[in-house]
Amino acid sequence: MNDLHQLLLAASLLASASWLHAAGPPPASFGHPVVGTWSWVTFGGSCTETWQFRHNRTMLGTSGGEVAEKSYEIAATPDAGGFYRLVETVVRHNDKPDCSGATLPEPGEQTIRFIQFSPQGDKLLVCRTAALSACFGPLKRIP
Repeated sequence: MNDLHQLLLAASLLASASWLHAAGPPPASFGHPVVGTWSWVTFGGSCTETWQFRHNRTMLGTSGGEVAEKSYEIAATPDAGGFYRLVETVVRHNDKPDCSGATLPEPGEQTIRFIQFSPQGDKLLVCRTAALSACFGPLKRIP
């Protein structure tokens, strides 16, 4: 291979590497325990919250009158306490109140939560911090 071909090949590989890096991290693994649909009936059965975590890092959530689409990033493995750090970014929502009467922040706003799965992987708790002191749920996996 002559010098010109080697130079073009190197330039092509560098361009490809920067394009791959710009595309961001890969989607959550198909095997990640959060992928799927989760539901929780709240307030004595008067309201249902359902979250559908998709493989492409988008999430569809319904809670009371609220319908929202978010993107999400989640740790691949739990921390020492068994919590996965979850960052949700609002993409769009219908501006209606959720089960607690609150409305979501504007698109682009982020929320950080910490989730912990049951040993069987069929339930999850959602917490404000990586501790069991401020949590809600459990949300149950919907087959």
